[in-house]
Amino acid sequence: MGDVMNATSRLVLFCVLIAVCSSHPTKYPDVNLDVYRAKGTPPPFLSYHIHCMFIAYNNDSISAAMDLRNRFIQHFNLSSTKPCEGLFHQGRLCMFDVDYTNTGPGDPFVSAEWAVFVPLEWYTKTVPWVMQNRGDQDILVHPNSGAEVSDHIHWPLWMGAKWPINAQAFTNQTAF
Repeated sequence: MGDVMNATSRLVLFCVLIAVCSSHPTKYPDVNLDVYRAKGTPPPFLSYHIHCMFIAYNNDSISAAMDLRNRFIQHFNLSSTKPCEGLFHQGRLCMFDVDYTNTGPGDPFVSAEWAVFVPLEWYTKTVPWVMQNRGDQDILVHPNSGAEVSDHIHWPLWMGAKWPINAQAFTNQTAF
């Protein structure tokens, strides 16, 4: 019985870690939001994410989303680039692993999605490309400033339909 409980505990811990690591807000631990709040100014944008939302378990939705992802990878020569690692600043254009499991209370997205980490210097190349090539895909582009709620709720750009965001999932609830 102890082996089963131990295995179950490890499985639960693994699932929690996957959920936390797949939430995608980029963390900037050196950004002190209290300083910006005291100044009455929002923090600067330090990077961006592009998210393509799609319906899990819908073959047409998955196929269209993966087609756009593959064309993005090909266009920006990312096929031999390592995936993004963790939730901290990446320092390079990279793809996060596709997330088919955004369904729990700890996830900001209520659907499956794939995402790209976009350094500031890549914004003017990647966002216009997605605008012109997204077809019917619904796209979220949001800044990463350290203010997760404002980044995802108040400051994002949407192409296509706007999908719900679970703002309660963010660890930093500071809004500007």
